[in-house]
Amino acid sequence: MSTSSSRRRIRARERRLRQAALAAQAAPPDTPLTWGAGWGSRALALTWLVQQVLIGPFSYDRDVTQFTAVDWFFRIWALAVSGWILGRLAAWKVTADRDGLWIPRLWGIQRIPWDRTGEAICRKDGSVTVHNRTLGPFFPPTLARRLRRPATAEAVADHLTIMARHPHLRPTTAASRSARGLAYAAWTPLPLVVTTAAHLIRSWMA
Repeated sequence: MSTSSSRRRIRARERRLRQAALAAQAAPPDTPLTWGAGWGSRALALTWLVQQVLIGPFSYDRDVTQFTAVDWFFRIWALAVSGWILGRLAAWKVTADRDGLWIPRLWGIQRIPWDRTGEAICRKDGSVTVHNRTLGPFFPPTLARRLRRPATAEAVADHLTIMARHPHLRPTTAASRSARGLAYAAWTPLPLVVTTAAHLIRSWMA
């Protein structure tokens, strides 16, 4: 048996033991459970927004009045993608209620019923995968343990998994519309406003 295979078996066994202990101690919550972006995710979102300005208006050699239709098409497309990434970093969210999981997408909120949720997997980079959807980022578990911080990614993955496997441990109420969060498209105007302001500043400095 290879070393990598042995490590995977050990990690799988540790995960099963962790989840069994959590299931034995857990109780069904009276209200929906929500996990979302923390200060680390918001710092990454701010970094993304800043680099959009640095590689956007301040990297052009000409004024926006000289843009062609192709220039505008790719610029607007880049802003739409930027808004999705910004929302994905700053406003990611997962809400667990009696009916399943609610996860924001670009144009809406996706509901994943409990019978389709399956096992939530904590990845090495700190993200959590459930039903082919990626949640996070969280602090990478290995780094968190070295810094003696809680491995939140593992805890979230474990909690989602035991609720999927044990119906009696799921929340007993449905999540409200506000508790489910917003679609990532709601964040699209922010990079547009910031980039427009940067263009105006650049024109003023020219």
